[in-house]
Amino acid sequence: MSNDHFDASSDRQGFGRDGLDQLAQRAVDTVLRLVRRASALATGVLFLTIVISVGGFFLGIAALDGGIETVWTVLGAVFAFIAIASVTTALSRLRSVRKNTDALLIEIRSLIAGNTQTQRTVIETIESTNASQGDSVVAVSRQFFSLQNEVGDRSGQFKSLGLALTAVTSFAGLIALATLITLVFAGLSVLFLIALAL
Repeated sequence: MSNDHFDASSDRQGFGRDGLDQLAQRAVDTVLRLVRRASALATGVLFLTIVISVGGFFLGIAALDGGIETVWTVLGAVFAFIAIASVTTALSRLRSVRKNTDALLIEIRSLIAGNTQTQRTVIETIESTNASQGDSVVAVSRQFFSLQNEVGDRSGQFKSLGLALTAVTSFAGLIALATLITLVFAGLSVLFLIALAL
């Protein structure tokens, strides 16, 4: 984003009290839109993860025997737990954002008050996120890393904002981990079905 674009936004907002309130509200609205999209995606991933990983786990128990069955029971259970826990962690973090919207608004306003660099980062995050609405939730969530850097070591001071940014920026990794493990379970399930059919 160019400086001219930022300056135009600054002039439009004015960055008086009303301008800061409006910017903070736009930031919260942007986060909540992303949270809604991410929650819908995570719910779908959770359903598939449970069905495929649990199904694959029991198929492995049915197809294997002896010592390899014991190894599979332990490893399969551990990886199924990791996959399911990853998605439920993402969902739990996203839900906590929706419960703290008032605190989030206050903290964003406090963060940007009197700090033009943070104001610039918030504007760039909002505009890049809104411009990427057609992109995947995972790709859009990456836009918030620069805002997370602005909070930095002050996460204790901006608790709700810190939790919201963690929920958004960790979403991609948690979903990717669950998806990878689920794909492995899907592949193994095919092998287990072939072994049972022979």
